[in-house]
Amino acid sequence: MKQSYSAKVKDELLNIYPNQKHCKIAEIAGLFSMNGEVANNSGLWSSCKFSGEERICNKYFTLLKKTNILGEYDCDSKLLDGSQADKFLSSISYRPELHFAIDERLLKKPCCRSAYLRGVFLASGSITDPTKAYHLEIITRSYEQAKQIISVMATFSINAKLINRMDKNIIYIKESNMISDMLACMGASIAMLDFENVRVVKEMKNNVNRKVNCETANIGKMVDAAVREINDIKLIDETLGLDQLSPKLRETALLRMEHPEVPLKELGEMHDPPVGKSGVNHRLRRIGKIALDIKGQEESKQS
Repeated sequence: MKQSYSAKVKDELLNIYPNQKHCKIAEIAGLFSMNGEVANNSGLWSSCKFSGEERICNKYFTLLKKTNILGEYDCDSKLLDGSQADKFLSSISYRPELHFAIDERLLKKPCCRSAYLRGVFLASGSITDPTKAYHLEIITRSYEQAKQIISVMATFSINAKLINRMDKNIIYIKESNMISDMLACMGASIAMLDFENVRVVKEMKNNVNRKVNCETANIGKMVDAAVREINDIKLIDETLGLDQLSPKLRETALLRMEHPEVPLKELGEMHDPPVGKSGVNHRLRRIGKIALDIKGQEESKQS
């Protein structure tokens, strides 16, 4: 089965381990705030557990071991109870009144904020393949948590939006440059470079398409104008005769009939002496005015 783009990004993030203990704790807090569960008994923490995708769980428990928060305790166990639960929750400053947001004291340093965002994204984030669309989102567990994550992103000049979908507060980013910054912030440098390569190619293609569309539109306008001018000249020739035009207008009319596809600038260069683009345009407008007068006279006779 082909691996999704989001899974590839997470593969890179799963292999990133902070050097500093405070950053490890911040990432653990990010993971647990998204996938952790706490049981309370008479105001005391009786147990807590972490669940989720196996590879995410593996990183979570590896981080626990590296911090040595729980000493020699078997950190592979998904369930902590009693004093171990209390010790763990104290280490990440877990407070129920924060509604899954985490204590701001864990986010004082930029490196810790990056680690926290990495944990949050690993546990509950996704990113669309940039060849299809620009979209990164994180499904949060509460409004308070969503606002905190958005606030942390803002410290890295990442402007994220919040939407409520099916009673879930979802953070999303659609701006390509912001998604690139988010990848860099989380430490996914390889994914960020791949993302930038796709973005550059897409922008180049879009620029080419815009230019082609613009040129096509201009060609269409030029063809329409040339057809109208030739019809006006034919009308004058069939009614008044081109010899009734002034020498300058007659020269322009004959050249336009001979070269219907030529732009005004090139048409002007065929005159003797040459005439500028604006001069040719002025003469053709005068010819058009004469043709319009003829049409008006014919309509008057018919009525």
